[in-house]
Amino acid sequence: MTSKTNSRVRPAAKFFFDGDKKFFVKGVTYGPFEPDREGNYLGRPEQVEVDLALMCQVGLNVVRIYHSPPRWFLDRCDAAGMRVLVTLPWEKHVEFLRERATRKQIAQNVRAAVKAHAGHPAIFGYLVGNEISSTMARWLGANRVIEFVEELIRIGRASDPGALFSYATYPPTEYLLPQNSDFYCFNVYLHNQREFEAYLLRLQNLTGEHPLILGEFGMDTIRHSQTEQAEMLGWHIDSVVKCGLAGTILFTWTDEWFTGGQEITDWAFGIVTRDRKPKKAFYAVEEKLRRSDSALPHLPLPRTPFVSVIVCSYNGARTLAACLESLGKLNYPAYEVILVDDGSSDDTARVAAQFPSVRYIHQANHGLSHARNTGAAAAKGDVFAYTDSDCMVDADWLYYLIGALVSGDYAGVGGPNITPPAQNWIQACVAAAPGGPSHVLLTDTIAEHIPGCNMAFYRWAFDGVGGFDPEYRKAGDDVDFCWRIQQAGWVVGFSPTAIVWHYRRFTLRAFLKQQDGYGEAESLLRFKHLIFFGPTGTAKWRGQIYGPQRFTWFIGRPVIYHGIFGEGFFQSIYPTPQSDVAAYLSSIEWFALTIFLFGLGIFLPALRIVPYLMLGGTLCVALSYMVRAQIEPKFDTVRARLLVMLLAFAQPLVRGFSRYFTWLRFKRTPANVIRRHEDLPERARSVGSLSRRAFWSEQGRDRHYLLGAMFELLEEEGWRYSADSGWNEWDIQIYGNFWWSIALQTVTEYHGAGKCLTRVRLRSRLVTTTVIFSLIALSLLIYRELNASHIDLWSIGAYLLFLLFLWTRARALKSRVAELVDVAALRAGLQRVTRKQKIPKPVAGLESEPAVNATDPAAPNLPG
Repeated sequence: MTSKTNSRVRPAAKFFFDGDKKFFVKGVTYGPFEPDREGNYLGRPEQVEVDLALMCQVGLNVVRIYHSPPRWFLDRCDAAGMRVLVTLPWEKHVEFLRERATRKQIAQNVRAAVKAHAGHPAIFGYLVGNEISSTMARWLGANRVIEFVEELIRIGRASDPGALFSYATYPPTEYLLPQNSDFYCFNVYLHNQREFEAYLLRLQNLTGEHPLILGEFGMDTIRHSQTEQAEMLGWHIDSVVKCGLAGTILFTWTDEWFTGGQEITDWAFGIVTRDRKPKKAFYAVEEKLRRSDSALPHLPLPRTPFVSVIVCSYNGARTLAACLESLGKLNYPAYEVILVDDGSSDDTARVAAQFPSVRYIHQANHGLSHARNTGAAAAKGDVFAYTDSDCMVDADWLYYLIGALVSGDYAGVGGPNITPPAQNWIQACVAAAPGGPSHVLLTDTIAEHIPGCNMAFYRWAFDGVGGFDPEYRKAGDDVDFCWRIQQAGWVVGFSPTAIVWHYRRFTLRAFLKQQDGYGEAESLLRFKHLIFFGPTGTAKWRGQIYGPQRFTWFIGRPVIYHGIFGEGFFQSIYPTPQSDVAAYLSSIEWFALTIFLFGLGIFLPALRIVPYLMLGGTLCVALSYMVRAQIEPKFDTVRARLLVMLLAFAQPLVRGFSRYFTWLRFKRTPANVIRRHEDLPERARSVGSLSRRAFWSEQGRDRHYLLGAMFELLEEEGWRYSADSGWNEWDIQIYGNFWWSIALQTVTEYHGAGKCLTRVRLRSRLVTTTVIFSLIALSLLIYRELNASHIDLWSIGAYLLFLLFLWTRARALKSRVAELVDVAALRAGLQRVTRKQKIPKPVAGLESEPAVNATDPAAPNLPG
């Protein structure tokens, strides 16, 4: 018989491919049966041929076995067009890591089994282990067990590089996820469809960028009826497809089963009986899987809204053709593609002309957010889906993206962006370095942030938040947009299988430039969303980034719930939240303090050890990241690891420097604006305290009118400021000179009959540069006094002059802001009240505070 399986299946992100077509695993377990004289557990060749013919009738394409097969079995599977997933057995029930001889024997058995069938076209792959008990894994240590399984995978791969390798785990040890697996395999038995689908989505996120298959799933027809088994296997296949798995393997083919040295007669999981008579489940599976090919099955979506796919590009001609070509192959019935060229100077227009079905829009260079809004303005769809010109989308991208969007009460949805295979070792290191775009999840289905290269939102949600903020020209637009969506009370969903391939930067220079842009975006984001940022200016995510967890020796060690005495049925792994310690040790503030102490150590020998210890902490963080980094195997060398360590060290410094540079540049109002004075009538000129103001109105004009006029005035004159995002104790923070900012706070007293007294409080706030220079000046003064034989009045005088200078700068800024408040009050129709003037007392029972969102045709609009 001639072979039907001439090519090896390969993994790509969350799917398998046979050539250029997706391969969906439609599998079943087979055996073990009573061994023959040669010790084979697969029965007679004649019976195998009959079973393979029935399997092909059902539509199966993979058979999983539990022992190394004889050659004749593989040949017959190959002839039938079936692929074989071989589970390699070894002594997992004993303390297998204790004795070196035991470990060596297991490794030799794996090597021999794989080598015996290397290159055979029927081999789909190998499972180098199956369901190590949770108590044994707990006893030996999860990290040691994972490392041993990874070593077995390396041994097997060396013997047959073309085969796929993994390990079959199960819910009690869901944390046993070897990072060098080609795919992940879970044996899961859950008879409740809703709980089953929720667990599949957890596993999809837990397994990251690898295909996920189920290695066993079934129902016993002794304790349950054949009808129950058929119904459950039917919805099981639908759920596997819906959740985007790469396939499933049913347990088992026949009720005939031999294990533990005896025939098993009190279980009947097969879809055919011992004498190969089909059960009801046989026909249910046949109905779901009887397609002649192995392509990915699709369930009909409940709705298929028209989608406008918007691609924004600035000098992206290098990867644009591949992007547009992938968008032309989407498995979705109703969509359009819009390309917005943001003033490119390369061949973007020429490339776009090669795709006549793409609507091409050219604009002057206004930045990424403006380009996204331009695309939305031209879009016809009810849903806007965004990707970038340096991305290639999976053929089922929109199918899974829209499937997730219409499955729940979501305003938008996103998916992962995965790095394509690197072209060289530099690009592989950049892809493994920290700082790349990624999603952040609150739950397995709800996201806090989704990257702009893979997101889709309803038109009503886009319009509801006013689109993207044009202030973000390079990056940060997606973060700001997601946060505003959530602040509006809406939810962002996540689909782990709505995949785009996103090229990382090709050179180190491009990577550092990208991090510089991210630092600038973080600084701009901090203007609007101060509560989401820590004291060092880095974002504080509420959610987490999922993926296979590495048990490291320094930071990021995940936590496992084993259950009482290590016998929990679902022993979940929980990644640790962002390490504040690691963030501080790698921050630019820590590095600057280290450099400062190095300099101070020149004069104070007792301090010289301190900066070395601090630098050691920073290097430990980079070293820990180097150990955890996942580098493409063919580029995973010592020099690659060292480069990743260098990038992990440099990335937060570059990002932090850009953040501070942008902060100082954008959070300083130009000096000519501060020096300018307002033209106020004599009666309204600033008198009394600069820190407090009071304004009276008898027309019901409260603080909202004052704030609205204040925002208009700040915009007109070019002041830098931040408005309260709901998390602050101030209403407006006004950024002035190099040393100070002013926090403005308001409150209104309602005295009845439209009479309002609005109070304003101004507080000076130190900025970072003030703190830094003050500490340096104070350190120099202390050093001088400690080393002088007498009190150095000149040094003290110089320091006092510096403090006087700071005070004068603070007073000048507060005086100028007080003028702005007076002008804004005049515009809002409020009358200035001083302490000497009599303020009417409130009338009991007449207080009536209007709603915060009360509006008036004359009231200026407030931000938000």
